[in-house]
Amino acid sequence: MPRGETCRAMVFLGLTRPNPASRRVAMDHGASRGYNYPEPHVGATRRAPHAPSNDGVGGWRPADGPLASVPYARDATFVEIGRGAGDYARAKGMMRRWGHFQLGWSEVAPDTGVKEGDLVCVCANVAGVWIRNPLRVVYAEEEAGPGRRGGGAGGKNDGHAAANGSPGDDVKDRFSFAHGCLGGHLLAGEESFILERRSDDSVWYGVRTFSRPAHPLALASYPIVRVLQRRFARDSTRAMAEGMAEGGPGGVRRA
Repeated sequence: MPRGETCRAMVFLGLTRPNPASRRVAMDHGASRGYNYPEPHVGATRRAPHAPSNDGVGGWRPADGPLASVPYARDATFVEIGRGAGDYARAKGMMRRWGHFQLGWSEVAPDTGVKEGDLVCVCANVAGVWIRNPLRVVYAEEEAGPGRRGGGAGGKNDGHAAANGSPGDDVKDRFSFAHGCLGGHLLAGEESFILERRSDDSVWYGVRTFSRPAHPLALASYPIVRVLQRRFARDSTRAMAEGMAEGGPGGVRRA
């Protein structure tokens, strides 16, 4: 199937929690189908603004970049989860173990890789039905702001960094990765997870997505899908904040 063509023939549903074998079936199917959204859009979350703003979508406006002509839903949620290099390192470790996805109703196997090309199976329990959605890691980057060594693509940081979503003057360190939907996923699009240590030493975690229905089931239940997407962003940022706080009191600052 050509890249960008939606797979409508198969989705992965069940009444029991998925096991490693059933997850593998979904991932293998997705890998054989490829991305279910257009090639020019693969990796588009990398080019989104790196810092959240107060316009309701984290600075990601409908006219931005190659997504301008496609009716994707765009979402961005950021919270402050700590301060300093130590908290940044701890949060990065949580993300590498998919701690931001262990939500009870939504999960990824903790040993799933976060390198470019790694396959991912997101499992979600919705009204007692387990859904297995196959994805692939589109990119994984670790970068540093001006004057620091960078570990992003090629470990370089040039004058175009801020425009490309890399750390600008207000970001000391940034770790991010994204996964894109494969054939067999109910949605088409991409989801990125961003960790930043800012110039004031605050540590922020965020989720940024663009998506649209890729299957009649998702289209028919789209209002519910959008509620679940917002629930995931809320629960994921809460899981990171609570993990960093080690169960202690205190709130989080949202952007």
